[in-house]
Amino acid sequence: MVVAASGPMKHEELVKLAEQAFGGVKAGPPVVGSTRPYFCGAELIYRNDEMGPLAYISVGWEAVPWKSPDAVTFMVMQSIIGSYKKGFGLVPGTISGNRVINAIANKMGVGCAEEYECFMNFYKDTGMFGFYVVCDEVAVEHAVGELMFGCNLLSYSITDEEVERAKRELKAKLVNGSGSTQAACGELGKQMLAYGRGIPPAEMMLRINAVDAEEVKRVAYKYLNDNEISVTALGPLHGMPQFYDMRRKTTMVRY
Repeated sequence: MVVAASGPMKHEELVKLAEQAFGGVKAGPPVVGSTRPYFCGAELIYRNDEMGPLAYISVGWEAVPWKSPDAVTFMVMQSIIGSYKKGFGLVPGTISGNRVINAIANKMGVGCAEEYECFMNFYKDTGMFGFYVVCDEVAVEHAVGELMFGCNLLSYSITDEEVERAKRELKAKLVNGSGSTQAACGELGKQMLAYGRGIPPAEMMLRINAVDAEEVKRVAYKYLNDNEISVTALGPLHGMPQFYDMRRKTTMVRY
């Protein structure tokens, strides 16, 4: 349990309030797993053509826990893939400098997805990196293919320009995300659970600055390239690629 506070409050006062509220709570025995769970490739697909024209798909790879040295690199990778929502945003996706967004928005001249988002979830012992996409039923194969290709490029063809852009966006997101006392308090509590201490913004910026294109390629090749994936999908999925083909898209068969 973590008790966090943000704003004009004295430490002694917070400790006193915490003792009053939680002083009677007894600590239970630690939960220790006998073995670390094994991540294996799998898919869970529910096809329902009556749901309407949109399909909902998610693909994920096993990643790293909070305290991994590669955690910040995964944050940058998430920012490189980015997120997209058709018709929203200051810069139209059709002219975006983000290769994945540009490919999604311009596919077949009309685009192949309504929206997508790259996610990176950290846990104590492991993590999950991947993407979630919403697309028309006739564009499922195109949308999934472009996003799989974009994630594949992280291992082979990422540029310094893309990494620097992603680092700037990540810094802006982290700074803007702690602009209110509520957000700052939540971020502090998350850091205490993850690291056992608060991470100063200056330290996080230095960690982000240390990531370059070669580091992104190294981490992506280690964790994403030719590795097992987990696939879930819902909706009209008559155009959904088979799991074998999805798994094959995690690497490039070329010289």
